[in-house]
Amino acid sequence: MLKNHLTIAVRTLLKNKVFSLINVAGLAIATTAFLLIMYYVQFEYSYEGFNAKADHIYRVTLDLYKGAEYVATDSETYPALAPALKTQMPEVADYVRVQHVGECEAGVKEKSILVERVYAADASLFSMFSFSFLKGNPTEALRQPMQAVLTETVARKIFGSTDVVGKVFHVKPLTENVTVAGVIQDIPENTHLKLDIILSLITLEKLGRDMNSWNSNNNYTYVELKPGTTLVQLNQTLKNISKERLKNEMLTAEPIKDIHLYSHKGFEPEVNGDIQIVRFLIAIAIVILLIGLINYVNLTTARVIERAKEVGIRKTLGSSKVSLIHQFLVESALINVAALLISLLLIQLCLPLYTEIIGKPIPTTIFQNRNFWYTLAFTFLVNNLLSGIYPAIFLSSARPSLILQRRFSGSPQSSYLRKGLVVTEFAASVILIATTFIVYQQVHFMRSQKLGMDASQILVVTAPVLTGNDSVSLRNKEVFRNELLKKPYVQQVAGSSSVPGVSIHELNTQNSIVRYGSDDKAGYNYYLYGIDAHFIPTLGIEMAAGRNFFESSPNAGDVIINEEAARQLGFASPAEAIGGKINLPYYPGTAYSTIVGVIKNFHQRSLKETHLPLIHWYNGNYNNFYTLKIDTKHAREIVTATEKTWQQLFPGQTLEYYFLNEMFDQQYKSEFQFGKITGIFSGMAIFIACLGLFGLASFAISQRTKEIGVRKVLGASVSNIVLLLSKDFLRLVLIAFVVAAPIAWYGLHQWLQNFAYRIDVSFWILVLAGILTGIIALLTISFQAIKAAVMNPVKSLRNE
Repeated sequence: MLKNHLTIAVRTLLKNKVFSLINVAGLAIATTAFLLIMYYVQFEYSYEGFNAKADHIYRVTLDLYKGAEYVATDSETYPALAPALKTQMPEVADYVRVQHVGECEAGVKEKSILVERVYAADASLFSMFSFSFLKGNPTEALRQPMQAVLTETVARKIFGSTDVVGKVFHVKPLTENVTVAGVIQDIPENTHLKLDIILSLITLEKLGRDMNSWNSNNNYTYVELKPGTTLVQLNQTLKNISKERLKNEMLTAEPIKDIHLYSHKGFEPEVNGDIQIVRFLIAIAIVILLIGLINYVNLTTARVIERAKEVGIRKTLGSSKVSLIHQFLVESALINVAALLISLLLIQLCLPLYTEIIGKPIPTTIFQNRNFWYTLAFTFLVNNLLSGIYPAIFLSSARPSLILQRRFSGSPQSSYLRKGLVVTEFAASVILIATTFIVYQQVHFMRSQKLGMDASQILVVTAPVLTGNDSVSLRNKEVFRNELLKKPYVQQVAGSSSVPGVSIHELNTQNSIVRYGSDDKAGYNYYLYGIDAHFIPTLGIEMAAGRNFFESSPNAGDVIINEEAARQLGFASPAEAIGGKINLPYYPGTAYSTIVGVIKNFHQRSLKETHLPLIHWYNGNYNNFYTLKIDTKHAREIVTATEKTWQQLFPGQTLEYYFLNEMFDQQYKSEFQFGKITGIFSGMAIFIACLGLFGLASFAISQRTKEIGVRKVLGASVSNIVLLLSKDFLRLVLIAFVVAAPIAWYGLHQWLQNFAYRIDVSFWILVLAGILTGIIALLTISFQAIKAAVMNPVKSLRNE
């Protein structure tokens, strides 16, 4: 029986090559898009899954308040918290504190590399997190000062091998050499905590860091709860500790598995994912797959009249309804098998490009991923059921007496269903096109807005990482600046401890700063970094009131703040802030610092965030960055000259530089990628929908061949015929727009709320998306309509 079904199915599919090809192509492309999107979604949801104890690990965070007003949440807490929490809560099985050290020069003798992700951690890191040791003993690592654990990649870069336990290397700015205590496999990409070099936390204690402090929140605090202990219990204990130890702050905890998609707090180790984008991609995947299935169902049921005689004869000869259902299900299965095989080939071809477009380091070994095959099997099963069941039941339900008397033409309900499915396809297309437009408009809006400074001709050079006792190199930092100023096309050079656009970790924060004589309670996070007298003019930042720092003999205790800091400190205007005093811990021997200038707000970070309250103190010597105002027409010459001077003054050190405007563009990378993904999959959805529309139009026109011939004989023009054949489909596109517009507006409006500075969802964008969808549909239909309209009417009427 199965062999008979297969034989008939193959004959039927080959007999109707065009419709079979449309069905296979639509399902193949839809399945490819669905599987690729879901592979990425699975990767996003897999974060921390490699940790065996992930279900019991939580990160403690810090909510900041100014009185009763919530200000922000930091992902870093106090170093003294973890020991106090374990003492107060017996249900805490263990804890680990992780502190960001920053970018370091690491190497042996003159050979060194620049390592960005350098952290210090408690020895319990390796008992709590599932990091695999290649060399060394995880129970002994990080228990002594000046110890470090390296990842495999870093170990090979520094030493050339992984057999390096016991060897020493330098980690500037540390003054002593560090001993390798272990080598671990490279940290998986699906974790929020990516580490390259891990120093023992007691190394920082040896260097003078107070690890029992309740003053500086500079640690990530992770706790492991004993089985049976709930997050509610942990948060209650943290609430009690907050009342005992803190004034305007509240400690809370979050599951480690929630961090990547749900946590967007201050000082995150990396930019996390976005659950809204993930959910939107899931919706796109489902919509595209449904469009492919809708095409199949529509084309199969639309051809009911062609298959009616076959069904009638089979029923007359004794075929049961079940047998007919089996026959149509076999046809559906063959279509789906062919589509699946083509889909696997497309995935193999497209995966490298896909990973590049989404900008995520998802594994390219997709066919070795067990979850991928589960998803594939599920998709194949769903495709078969949804694409096969309804057409099979519908076609097998026809009464043979009506069929053989040529009185069977399908039910009105099936016609309404097909039209409803077409509306669904094009409503989804309108939403996807509108989304693509809005995403690109929002990115363009953020890139085109004034930053409050001139970032277009700025070259930023990262200063060398030096040890505190390297007096020669310290002197050479000033020599380097002077040498840069001598270069042709270099107009100005400034020094600072941070620059706009860099990671939030490059900024110091204080939430205890208040005006002298003010009743305000501390609570706002102020962001601080040192600058020299050249920083403000080099970046073209405007003064709102007061003056810049003096270049020679600056006054101790002088600070410059921005307008946002002045507002948060309670000054009615920038002018009122001049001469005001604040408690700032960066000038030894001065209880209060004097505000000598207020600069206009500039964007320290991207326009996704509001203006930060900035406070600058004078820092003329120990700069982390050089900011060069250059003539960009000669950028390559300037970079070459800078590299030469660098090697002369800092041999063996790694030169790192970038252009400031490019750094700001990098902050919109995720939005660019989201726009690309949306645009690509929108195009795929529309293409699949048009395949189905092409098939439906072909079939509808073939059923009206005699009518077209009669109309032409009676004098109808080609344009009249094209309009006649197109208007029914265009009416469906119009209905699709009416359905899609409010859905698109609501969804995009919600997405835009994530941005501090944003566009509005213009009605005309939605109209443009609808018009574009209509044009694409019209072009698809017109091909078949024009072909039918220019056909000689004799051909269509010769049998009448």
